[in-house]
Amino acid sequence: MKLLNVDTIEEVQKKLKSYFQTASAQIEMVPLRQSVGRYLGEDIFSDVDMPQFRRSVVDGYAVLAKDTFGVSDSMPVFLEVAGTVDMGKACDIVLEPGQAVYVPTGGMLPQGSDSMVMIEYIEKLDEKTIAVYKPAAPNSKIMNPGDDFRKNEILFSKGHRIAAKDIGLLAAVGKAEVPVLRKPKMSILSTGDEIIEISEIPKPGEIRDINSSAVAAFAEKTGVDVRSVAIVEDSYEKLRIAVEEALKESDLVVLSGGSSAGAKDMTAEIIDSLGEPGVITHGIAMKPGKPTIIGVLAQKAQDSAEGINCQNHCCKLVVGLPGHPMAAIIVYEVVVSSFIKQYYFHHKEEPITVTAAITENIHAGEGRETYQLVSLKRDDALQWIAEPIHAKSGSISQLMLADGFVRIPSLSEGIDAKSRVEVVLF
Repeated sequence: MKLLNVDTIEEVQKKLKSYFQTASAQIEMVPLRQSVGRYLGEDIFSDVDMPQFRRSVVDGYAVLAKDTFGVSDSMPVFLEVAGTVDMGKACDIVLEPGQAVYVPTGGMLPQGSDSMVMIEYIEKLDEKTIAVYKPAAPNSKIMNPGDDFRKNEILFSKGHRIAAKDIGLLAAVGKAEVPVLRKPKMSILSTGDEIIEISEIPKPGEIRDINSSAVAAFAEKTGVDVRSVAIVEDSYEKLRIAVEEALKESDLVVLSGGSSAGAKDMTAEIIDSLGEPGVITHGIAMKPGKPTIIGVLAQKAQDSAEGINCQNHCCKLVVGLPGHPMAAIIVYEVVVSSFIKQYYFHHKEEPITVTAAITENIHAGEGRETYQLVSLKRDDALQWIAEPIHAKSGSISQLMLADGFVRIPSLSEGIDAKSRVEVVLF
């Protein structure tokens, strides 16, 4: 086993880039209503002008704006009703000066009109005459072709994660099926003789398998297809076989536990035994999460899981997370999730953050990037404040209280109370 120097997060990212920068994920088509939460596999362009015709945005009468100039409640203008526009049909009426045409909301404007007067400001005198009591400016209450967006205008970029609010726009440009990037497959293995299934009652010295379920939940939130979750006892051969089998069906394998320097910690040896280059990082300069192991294994294309296109080989990622739940989740969010978004989903959007005032001093991690869990609250002025969450190592309850985390750079001395910080939301 080769022991490497502790790497900074930037150094880890550079190493991963050297192996995965040429990887490209496959695209698959999914029905529009099943695309929420997926990442676009290509840029989306409009296939039409929107709207495609001049239309009204109110219920009222199409007019020539100049016919209404100077009117008021006491001095209306009287216009001839030249017809009615039917919804969903083209309008072939040509409006003349002194005329008006009834147009429902969304209806097509007649030729010659340049404004709308809302029905509230109209008095219908008879079937052929209306009184207008409010002036209308040119282009008032109407949409012209392309006002919303133009044909061939880019609406969403490759890697954009589709939200529920995007579905209407995708429908507007005819995307009954949406090109999305295939979900990477992940297997999660928890190691340790003390780990038991969550359905069991722990005996003295035993602990339920917290990390697998927690990491799986964060992975699925990222957009990953979690293929399997299993507990493997502290046996070199059994763990090696489990990792080898997991690699056959997955693009990424995550191991929880077995990453520190203890006598039973075999993760790094097993990664090295399964292929080249093996372990590329054994320790990251971050707090929590220092004992993290990062391994890369080059697979022959025919042996690799479907997804990353490679001419000669396909690299797979194996990550040994720390055993403490909080550390495991922080490392997953900062390192693994970022990797997946960049190389499998081409996702370049920044995480959602909230600016808040920290309530107390936070010390830095002595040359390591520090990640401090915080809870968010409003103060009396309704401004966000971030309260650090303190707990003993290995505590799981702090995650229940956390809304996100604050990153403290490695060269910083820390954060002073009342300083403004960016909270990355979970």
